[in-house]
Amino acid sequence: MSRQIKGFSLIELLLVLVITISILALVSPRIVNSLDSIQLKRLSRDIAGSLRATRALAITKGSETTWLVDFDQHHYRYTNKTKNYSDKIDLTLTTASKQQISQRVATIRFFPDGSSTGGELIISQEKFNYTIQINWLTGRIKIYD
Repeated sequence: MSRQIKGFSLIELLLVLVITISILALVSPRIVNSLDSIQLKRLSRDIAGSLRATRALAITKGSETTWLVDFDQHHYRYTNKTKNYSDKIDLTLTTASKQQISQRVATIRFFPDGSSTGGELIISQEKFNYTIQINWLTGRIKIYD
C-alpha cells in the first residue's frame, strides 16, 4: 500500500502566485482609471444638482440667485452652501462676461422666471471630462459625457 500525499508542490504554488501578480499588474491601472471616472461623474452630478437647487431657489423666492465657482480655492457656492472639489480636477466655465467677478471667480445667475445667464462648465481630469450646459432661456441644466 502506497500512501498518497494530497496538496500542492512549491512550484505549483509559485506558478499560481506569478499568474495572480501578473493579472493584478494588468488590471490595477484600469481600476484606478475607473475610480477617477466615477469621482468625476459624481462631481458632475453634484454640480448639476447645485445648479438646479440654485435655479429652484430663484423661482421659489422670486428673486435672482447666484451660483459661484472659485477656481483658486477649488470650491463652488450655492444657496449658502460651499462645496470643495479636488485640485486634481480642472473646471472651465464659459459664461457671460458680466458674470466674471475676476480671472478666477465666476457666477451663473438664475432669475425668478427660471431663466439664467447661461453657460457651459467643463469638468475634466486627465482623459475624462463632462460638460454641463446651462440654457440661458430656460435655465435647464444638462450633463454630457
